[in-house]
Amino acid sequence: MPLTPEQLYQEAAGGLAAALALCLLGYLGTKLAAHAWRAVTVGNGYRRWVLRRRRSAGLVLLLGAVSGSVVADAQDLAPLDPAEVRSVALDAGLDSLRNVDIPKPDNLDDFLQPGALARRAAVQLGKARFWDMQVGSDGVACASCHFHAGADSRSKNQLSPGLKHTDPALRTIFDATVSGGGGPNYQLTAADFPFHQLEHPEDRTSTVLHDTNDVVSSQGVFRANFTGLAPGSPTDLGTPAADPVFNVGGVNVRRGQPRNTPSIINAVFNFANLWDGRGHNVFNGVSVFGPLDAGAAILVNENGALASRPVRINNASLASVAVGPPRNDSLMSFRNRPFHDIARKLLGLRPLGLQLVHPSDDVFRGLSRARRSGRFVVGEPGLDVTYAELISRAFRAEYWDSSERVDGYSQMEQNFSLFFGLAIQMYQSRLVSDRAPFDRFMEGDDAALSAEHLRGLLTFINRGPGRSDDPIFQGIGQGNCVSCHGGPEFTDAATSNLGADGDAPELIELEEAPELLDGQLVISTATTFLGNGFANIGVRLAAEDLGRGGTELGLPLSFVRQKLLGLAFAPDLPRTCGRTGEPPCPVDDRVSVDGAFKVPGLRNVELTGPYFHNGGQATLKQVIEFYDRQGDFTNDNIANVDRNLALVALEDNDEEPLIEFLLSLTDERVRNERGPFDHPQLFVPNGHPGDHTALTCAMGMQSCDGLLEIPPVGRNGRPSARLEPLGTFLGLEHLAE
Repeated sequence: MPLTPEQLYQEAAGGLAAALALCLLGYLGTKLAAHAWRAVTVGNGYRRWVLRRRRSAGLVLLLGAVSGSVVADAQDLAPLDPAEVRSVALDAGLDSLRNVDIPKPDNLDDFLQPGALARRAAVQLGKARFWDMQVGSDGVACASCHFHAGADSRSKNQLSPGLKHTDPALRTIFDATVSGGGGPNYQLTAADFPFHQLEHPEDRTSTVLHDTNDVVSSQGVFRANFTGLAPGSPTDLGTPAADPVFNVGGVNVRRGQPRNTPSIINAVFNFANLWDGRGHNVFNGVSVFGPLDAGAAILVNENGALASRPVRINNASLASVAVGPPRNDSLMSFRNRPFHDIARKLLGLRPLGLQLVHPSDDVFRGLSRARRSGRFVVGEPGLDVTYAELISRAFRAEYWDSSERVDGYSQMEQNFSLFFGLAIQMYQSRLVSDRAPFDRFMEGDDAALSAEHLRGLLTFINRGPGRSDDPIFQGIGQGNCVSCHGGPEFTDAATSNLGADGDAPELIELEEAPELLDGQLVISTATTFLGNGFANIGVRLAAEDLGRGGTELGLPLSFVRQKLLGLAFAPDLPRTCGRTGEPPCPVDDRVSVDGAFKVPGLRNVELTGPYFHNGGQATLKQVIEFYDRQGDFTNDNIANVDRNLALVALEDNDEEPLIEFLLSLTDERVRNERGPFDHPQLFVPNGHPGDHTALTCAMGMQSCDGLLEIPPVGRNGRPSARLEPLGTFLGLEHLAE
């Protein structure tokens, strides 16, 4: 049993400090005293952790005046030695991203032509397809949702209802925003955030002032049924269909997605991608789902005859993800559009035929048909090469050169998903932001981070237990961020975190489960299985979106549940539990994956708001406040909540340094779109004329588009085009009150 507050004070402080504590118990009441008790309990090992809720600094400081301060004002802190902080960061597993190898498929050479020219052609093919507006049925590119630091900064017509709710009756209901507006074609404002607003933001149990389970997502296609192709046309033929969810006054608007859009920059380091991890590490050449899609196969020319063969390409999650959106009927595709028709359309069109390409593009140099005129790019759109030429330069002939046709389509058309996925993977593998101030600091540049940054870094890596006697952590709050956002990639979902030196990846982990004790989040002695790199942190009710606990193709996404079902491709459970010196095994094979989502990397997080899978926080300050109160729906989700949330304990003076540190993770090449983060021109759907109450322009069943032009940028970035650097979501300041 935990010690009582009186016993704990006697044990931990003794003498005058204990007497003062007992006096304060009587004077301030049991609630404040319980806060202080939980703070001292941190030093008692892995028996049961109960952290003080914040805002109890008065009691802690008074005890500190007698027995050693645990919280100090920033101006009273001793100067930090950058070399010592760097050493502590390295011990915590952080480092420059330049020291991490980019994961590569083991058998990529089985598909690519030999030589550097083939790899360059594959990268050119991937970048062209990613940015090409002709890929979508009605002008939407893959990049339409990833044009701003790899993410989506649009704020009009970006809301979707709880499309992933476990109750189908609740999937199509939009909630009102704080302003009273909302729904399709609504223009979001700063006042709408956070989506879960409390009377006291530091206390998750305080009165809820406003709540919505809507999601800030990305607008995709209009709802329509695919009917065919018009030769030479960049748009598909389709029959508009009434959209019961995404409409204003009965007129269709572009459809929203069920989750916020994650950044593609540094996504190559993730073992699995997308919020629920369904972008499988093993690419099957056809679909998102890897081995879950048992029928996936490609056509191989074997001695002049085509044979259907399964494909298994590891470390290729980006390829798996890439082949999903072009066929998704809310993202890029009219309903029931097959991939071989996407191939037929694109093979008959000029790559990027609707868009100007900067002559100094980092990948397309020598292929652009445009030219510079001062700071502007003018001339002809597109590339001076065909998609078929790039495929033949990049990929081995046995995957495309047969004259045999299957169901009326060529081998190149039938295998287009293979080329599409691998090429985009190779392009996105170049999008690595490893030149942030933090990287320079970890490489030895003491001046790269300020004293405020260093304090924030220490808060980030302060796990609490075992740190109380380390002088460098005196006066430093307990962020415990590194427990989930670990490694140079700042995410435990990274391949390097899951396995090293060729060992089998540790995809399933066993941990102590949290529980509620007197309303406070604590770590119990019970254990549970969960997915490594995924966490339920109480952002929303698990029932609103199961995340990693969901299913696809009738099978669980969670590796734990796959193994418990006996699926042959599932990884092994950690079965050392119950042995001497090991934690007990989970009772009844307990699993905690419902409502868990992939832990996102934090690099360039300054630019990639709004945050979390629902996009419900607009600024990093709101994010820090969320963690400070240990989540919003933690109590409701207690059966699945991640234990590390219980080890967060911040004070007011920790928040600004922590945010400053997060800002140091921005690579200026990303902010200024210098190579490899440069790109072709893009026209992005940006809501519709009118607002959420009425449209002012429509064409039959669907509204007119408002378009946002993203100008072409070459390898020298936005400054050479006299463009402002990329900004934050809604132009908000992360440190503003």
